[in-house]
Amino acid sequence: MKTVLITGSSRGIGRAIAKRLAKDYKIIINYKQSKDKAHALVKELRKVNPYVIAIKADVTKEDEVENMFRIGEKNFSHVDILVNNAGMSQFSLIQDTSLEDFRKLIDTNLTSVFLTSKRAIPSMVRQNYGVIINLSSIWGSLGASLESIYSLTKGGINSFTKALSKELAPSNIRVNAIAPGIVDTDMMRGDFSKDDLDKLRADLPFRRFADPSEIADLVEFLISDRASYITGDIVDINGGFY
Repeated sequence: MKTVLITGSSRGIGRAIAKRLAKDYKIIINYKQSKDKAHALVKELRKVNPYVIAIKADVTKEDEVENMFRIGEKNFSHVDILVNNAGMSQFSLIQDTSLEDFRKLIDTNLTSVFLTSKRAIPSMVRQNYGVIINLSSIWGSLGASLESIYSLTKGGINSFTKALSKELAPSNIRVNAIAPGIVDTDMMRGDFSKDDLDKLRADLPFRRFADPSEIADLVEFLISDRASYITGDIVDINGGFY
């Protein structure tokens, strides 16, 4: 049974991914602040799989990333699959974005991907096997007004994914990104009012947002052997919005 580490997985898309994979993989749930939610998820998933643990770590900090992997490896020997899901958004005009906010977005959405990937790769190289999935966004390709820095970070993830896939293909390690459109998550509901959300839905072909479970379904496919020839791709899942 392969081991999957999912960053930022106590809620939202990360939680849905953990739930989807729990029957077939050893699961490492990562959280930063939501201890109660993370441990409640562990309890839920252990009903179908005893090989589930939760580890607290701020994935923007190298020492905490190192500790997270050490605990994961102590429990499950090695990490076979890394899902870089941790992220944040900010909805503001560029002139209202402080340098502190800019750096926080860069660290949360980009530095974390660098640190976790760098730490996971040596073991994957030794095994001659590994999969890395990076959670991007539709705005990484299109760009979003009032989300310029968020768009910057997701565009960076796209470029990093393409470059890293070429670097790691000789070691049989696949790297892909998933670029969702608008997903029904707590983060999304926190950024917009109900009226704004209704207007957004009206602009979508399906007249609804994606459910986190639909993103999890795509992750499940991309980490499987059925996707063994897919690497370096930015896979869109946006209900026809783009």
